[in-house]
Amino acid sequence: MHWSLYNLYLLLPGFALVLFRVAGLLVTAPIFGSSAVPARLKVAFAFGVAACVFPLVAPTLPEQIALSGVLVGVLGEMLIGLVIGLAVTVMVTGVQLAGMLIGQQAGIALASAIDPTSNASTTVVGQIYVIVATLIFLVIGGHRLLVRALLDTFAVVPAMGFRMTEPTLLALGDLLSAAYVLGVRLFSPVLIALLVASLVMAFLSRTMPQLNILTVGFPVRAMTAMGMSALALSVSQNLLVESLLDVLAGMREMLGLTPLVL
Repeated sequence: MHWSLYNLYLLLPGFALVLFRVAGLLVTAPIFGSSAVPARLKVAFAFGVAACVFPLVAPTLPEQIALSGVLVGVLGEMLIGLVIGLAVTVMVTGVQLAGMLIGQQAGIALASAIDPTSNASTTVVGQIYVIVATLIFLVIGGHRLLVRALLDTFAVVPAMGFRMTEPTLLALGDLLSAAYVLGVRLFSPVLIALLVASLVMAFLSRTMPQLNILTVGFPVRAMTAMGMSALALSVSQNLLVESLLDVLAGMREMLGLTPLVL
């Protein structure tokens, strides 16, 4: 029994490296990193995945790891999971940005709400956009693709072998730009509709001075924004699916993984 416990003690540093790589994904990834998910469930999931993966990757782990090496190593391992989850979270944030801009331009941003997935204050429209993007992410199996990408990294990136290089930082910058472009593309149809509605109300105020444009304008802009948002989301499904798949493929390429095959 003493020999078994001693050998188990020797395996703990290697298991910690695997555990922290999995735990990094649970911090930033959509769904997994949501504050609505109980912390105990996240810990149980991390330990369960690490326990399943550890026997497969144990031969590739360093035989003897000093305590200082473990402390440095777990930071690098956790960074791998953080990068994988952050790549998709940035894209979802771009969708949320579109909803927040729509709420501000429509004049309904005062009715703010708390997003349960991030505990951040956002507009009602922004929360709707995030829910739609999250549902599409689940429909295309994005949660499984994230876990698959994380598991694939064990075959490509050895333990304590990840380095945040310049190409990786540039790839993250490209993902941030792509998220902003996606938000603008989702926001543009509603912005054009609100601009047309403002021009129409401006002409009406000139032709009928007795019309209280402030009283009429607010509900008109709100109804225009909500109606156009529903129409834009209904026709933007392919755009959201392609964007999420592109970011998943770009994330795999950034980490040196094989191309995504669905």
